[in-house]
Amino acid sequence: MDLPNEFDVVVLGTGMPESIVAAAFSRIGQRVLHLDKNDHYSGDWASFNLKSLEEWAERHAEGSASVDCIARPAVNDSEILESNERLIEMPLNKTSFSNAVVEYFVSGTDENNEKIDENQQEAGKETPDIPENLEARVVKPVESEDHGKTEQSTHKDELTPSHIESHPGQSKPDDVTEVSDRLAAVGVAVKEATENGDASNATLGKADKPQSSETIGGVQQEIKARLWTTSRIKSEWRRFNLDLSPKVLFSVGDMVELLIQSDIAKYCEFKTVTQILTVMKGTVEKVPCSRSDVFSSQSVSMLEKRMLMKFIQFCLDYENKMEELGDVLDAPFTDFLASRNLTPTIQHYVQHAIAMATESMATRQGLLQMKKFLKSLGRYGNTPFLWSLYGSGEMPQSFCRMCAVFGGVYCLRTTASAITVDETNRCTGIVTTEGKKIKCKWLIMSSSYAPDQFLSISGDKRLVSVSRGVLLTEKSLLTTGQQELSMMCLPCPDDGDRPINVLELPPSSMAAPPGLYVYHLTRMGKKSVSPKDDLQYAVDTLFSKEDCNETKPRILWSLFFTQTDMSQVSPSACVPENVFLMSGPGAEIDIDRPVSEAREVFKKILPNEEFLPKAPNPEDIIYIDDSEAQAASSNSQSEFEETSNGQSEPSLIEDREESENQANDRLVEEPTNESVKVDSEQA
Repeated sequence: MDLPNEFDVVVLGTGMPESIVAAAFSRIGQRVLHLDKNDHYSGDWASFNLKSLEEWAERHAEGSASVDCIARPAVNDSEILESNERLIEMPLNKTSFSNAVVEYFVSGTDENNEKIDENQQEAGKETPDIPENLEARVVKPVESEDHGKTEQSTHKDELTPSHIESHPGQSKPDDVTEVSDRLAAVGVAVKEATENGDASNATLGKADKPQSSETIGGVQQEIKARLWTTSRIKSEWRRFNLDLSPKVLFSVGDMVELLIQSDIAKYCEFKTVTQILTVMKGTVEKVPCSRSDVFSSQSVSMLEKRMLMKFIQFCLDYENKMEELGDVLDAPFTDFLASRNLTPTIQHYVQHAIAMATESMATRQGLLQMKKFLKSLGRYGNTPFLWSLYGSGEMPQSFCRMCAVFGGVYCLRTTASAITVDETNRCTGIVTTEGKKIKCKWLIMSSSYAPDQFLSISGDKRLVSVSRGVLLTEKSLLTTGQQELSMMCLPCPDDGDRPINVLELPPSSMAAPPGLYVYHLTRMGKKSVSPKDDLQYAVDTLFSKEDCNETKPRILWSLFFTQTDMSQVSPSACVPENVFLMSGPGAEIDIDRPVSEAREVFKKILPNEEFLPKAPNPEDIIYIDDSEAQAASSNSQSEFEETSNGQSEPSLIEDREESENQANDRLVEEPTNESVKVDSEQA
């Protein structure tokens, strides 16, 4: 597609803050060109299927020279530049990732599973028929051809991802959740029977005749016997959604409020984080967060329950008690907790699970983080956090969708090879990697796209990194009978200021196929320390690499890598006045910072315009004539207007439009294992 010669705003990178600001400008009628040098959306915030992630890791391994390369076009300066302009070259193959290492901890073939199948055939066991109504009960993931990610069909007759799980309050044995593909249909029926406590009611075939307990026991034994192998994991590659920078959302946070305000929530679907975990005396425990959890907990005494509730009430109102706090606000948060006469158990819960504070964190910051945690409790569940189904990489794409709906143009595998600057140090346009000059009034880019002279380096800030790990296991850290989505802040004895954040994703989060759990490990990096060594304490404490220890999840597959922390970038003095740098992901757990950053940039450029107002309902638009109505109807059916190397590509985001009545009926309070729709009704 031949791009126009001029835009109001050019945005480089489809990461979280860039996508938000692109949607904001497009929403109010600005002409937006959104480019990304990658062949996928979301940039450093992306989610991949297993196959794509392993290919990505190979390109970013230590010493690898196979990072994606975009050729710099041959440009005749005299043909492109005006008399008062000069070129500033942009880095084309700059990356924020390094030291990627993938490792399997299982056998490579399915020999054991084949022997199991042969033994069953010899024993004359028959595989039960698939129930006729299976299509109505199981969601079929489909693969996007653009980036290989698993997406959910939104046909009105199909169920949402939450319906894969058991009903709230019913138990579900672990061996039933580990259903192989070949026995998926049987697993559904067995699960229903065992949940109801009556195995004889399991419907395993078209005849609907009751099956004996021996039959169901045999099925369960086969499910447990089938082992995960390298080939079996790889065969499920389409059903993984693994994040480079996993983030959660505070239920009462800037991101959720923006999703509601702009109505972009209609493109998203969430699941609540169901439990906060911690390690006490070498044992993984659930932390009571809500009032009901506190008083139903068996791990704290009645005196400690009253003590915790009283302290929580104090923290919620601490801003009105500044005189009482005095100079304590600048003292370490750990000293403040000790001064409140809390028991060691309550101190541990508050510091490491609620405030998620480091050893040297000041009391002021600790109270601020604790209040943010507490204010988000109860809006959608018993914890403050939401998780985006299919991964955090879906969030930037939702804003890209809004930008495209209002006329934004998208090109993948295309970026700016150079920018043109006039004598007043103002950017006048870009030169694309296709050699085309495009004029623009404003240029916004991810800091990972910026040349080094645009970045202000203070002290060792440029050297700060994030150590990340992704693990696959067969079980949860704390088995409860349901698929729990869990978080943990794990303090490390070697460095109390660098805890390890652990995020546990069950199959219902759409991060992995049934029977597998995904764990994301995140820690502020340390110079000259590999990510694997940096995260080893969490691996040794929480997991096992052998099958002999049944109390810990066994690691089947792992990925470790280093990410440059671009969350606190500062522009240097040589950055043109109409060029803005957006930060990248850091080690923080939430996704609120990009919202405030995008709003700040938007207000600097257009201070009198509203930031991402709610899109109008198509039914409320009044058209002047038939031609305008016909054009609007045509636009409402369009997808992304995008190209990759000049070729038209389909949209990466499925259309999830809903009517106003349907939107009003969305879920506003989530049971334990149901997906969540964020909307204005809940606000």
